[in-house]
Amino acid sequence: MAFAGVTTMDDKQSHYSTKMVLAVTGISMGAISYSYAGSIVGTTLGQPSFIQYMGLATNPNAEGLIGTVVGLFYAGGVFGALLNTYLADSLGRRWTTAIGSIILVISTGCLAGSVNIAMFIVFRFFVGMGAYMLYLTTPLWVTELVPPRGRSILVGIVGLGGVVGYVLAAYVGVGFFYYDSKQAAQWRAPLAIGCLPPLLLLAFLPWLPESPRFLLQKDRTEQAWAIVQDLHATAADSQHEYAQAEFFQMRKQHELDASLDGSWIAILRRRSYLRRAAIAFFLPVMLYSTGNLVVTTYAASVFAQLGYDAGASLQLLAGLYVGAIVGNLISLTYVDRVPRHKMLAGGVVAVTIIISIETALQATYLGTGNKSGLGATAAFLFLFLIFFNLFLEAISWYYASEIFPTHLRSKGMTLGVIGFCLVDILWLELAPTAFATIGWKYYLVFICVSVVSAAFIFFTFPNTLHMPLEEVAKLFGDDDLVAVYQRDIHIDHEKHLVVEEAAEIEDVSAGTGTPSSSSKAHAV
Repeated sequence: MAFAGVTTMDDKQSHYSTKMVLAVTGISMGAISYSYAGSIVGTTLGQPSFIQYMGLATNPNAEGLIGTVVGLFYAGGVFGALLNTYLADSLGRRWTTAIGSIILVISTGCLAGSVNIAMFIVFRFFVGMGAYMLYLTTPLWVTELVPPRGRSILVGIVGLGGVVGYVLAAYVGVGFFYYDSKQAAQWRAPLAIGCLPPLLLLAFLPWLPESPRFLLQKDRTEQAWAIVQDLHATAADSQHEYAQAEFFQMRKQHELDASLDGSWIAILRRRSYLRRAAIAFFLPVMLYSTGNLVVTTYAASVFAQLGYDAGASLQLLAGLYVGAIVGNLISLTYVDRVPRHKMLAGGVVAVTIIISIETALQATYLGTGNKSGLGATAAFLFLFLIFFNLFLEAISWYYASEIFPTHLRSKGMTLGVIGFCLVDILWLELAPTAFATIGWKYYLVFICVSVVSAAFIFFTFPNTLHMPLEEVAKLFGDDDLVAVYQRDIHIDHEKHLVVEEAAEIEDVSAGTGTPSSSSKAHAV
């Protein structure tokens, strides 16, 4: 049977097992760890006991110190991403996850035990380092582990895990808000609970499979084949035909990639790599210039302006994240059917329409006693986050990892994380001053940027839906960097082997891992 693109024995059938879903769910603890660590500080800064303990109520530099607390998390994220690039390529996805988790557990514990604001600020930097190592490695690992068909759904579980972390942080913060405001446990306990997700991830690691593509890079062929054979098959594919065809392509691509330059300089030397780098960097810049960061970070303040007290505002903020989970869950039902560029561009348009209506409502009703208008203003904040997660949240975790080849994938993901951190710092640092001076007009900036972003994404971003990672290079004009296409792989149904280079697959299936001496990667 011929393979064309991802056409397989049954093009409508998913080619992964229950074990794969469980593995992805375990790896997704990294997303929960990151998002909890990143968002819990929002409720921490809202706890009266924290403000009092750290002396921020009387400190003339309180606003600057709070800005530093927020900003150093992202600064640590940049360093974590750069460290992650080296570790992921040298030690692998599992060990990098372990190191990031250990850094996060230790720094979170020290953060919860801080005795002054200086200590708190220092450990926020290290929390950011560990958290962003997990933010980068988790989707990278899952993307390389799962098969082409169903990749959107499986990696979408990572995005869902990220939102789960936000919800946990929000409701833990709400719960401890009602604890005795004179006790330090009001803010220490929620921070300390942040140690739990990375500890669980460390506990799961011995049972989580390494990326088979990384194993091939390290010439650990037998281990790579065992993982693909175990996870990329279903009961309908008892002879592992799909897994054999996929692994054949992985091996041939590895042989070609082994001769290529995997340094940062290589990205600058090839135009197609530069295009990928630009997409990876600017994708989070565009997605989070829709106003998402400002809405989620300062929603409690907006709710307060709408007349809700502090406790109710925090509960509404937690409700926003519940709405986000609803959006994520719905997205899993169709994300594997919609072309990437259309989903991204359409999502940006959808949230831009909603933020435009929200802007008009705030301009009209803030400061008034119109309960219906104020209620609508609150409702559209919920709609904004639901639609962001319906179209954009999940894909933002993995699109950059799809467009880079294996030997540059960790570096491409690093560029995306750096873009994400920088846009975070930009909009969140500007927001307090902007809201104080121009109020709702600040949202107009996001509307203008998003209109341009939607058009740019639609006309320039490639569609990687269902494509094997080894074939994505063709979308960037790099036909010479694709070793073999799946349509050139044929299965002999009597022997259940790949006909081209059959001896190679036969050796791997038998566990010898010995490649054919005459095999060569060939461009098609």
